[in-house]
Amino acid sequence: MASEAELSEAEETLQAQLPGEYREFMKRHGGGMFLFLDLLPVVASDDQEDDLVRVNVAEFKDGNFVAVAPVGTGDWWGFSVVEGRCASQVDFWDHEDGQVQFAATGFLEFLAYEGLRVGR
Repeated sequence: MASEAELSEAEETLQAQLPGEYREFMKRHGGGMFLFLDLLPVVASDDQEDDLVRVNVAEFKDGNFVAVAPVGTGDWWGFSVVEGRCASQVDFWDHEDGQVQFAATGFLEFLAYEGLRVGR
């Protein structure tokens, strides 16, 4: 689970306000495997593990996207950032061309669709 302080520190480092649904889920459940989905923890348990800040500082230096879950192919699911705020919708980022595509209207819908595979 992530604390409010950890989430606030991540937001400050990433210079992006995270969506409410995502923040609440991370405070209650944290990162890790969610059935078919691997969510980045806000803070890794050790120096070898990826976490929200480490991945985004390394991979998304322009600050226009905050990755929260790897797809497993080099692509990411996450939030597009506009004027320092993450959109509430979840997007898919393609590593080959950097294009962003809509994935779900909100974080909980994304969890149900990708994590539980509801509607597939």
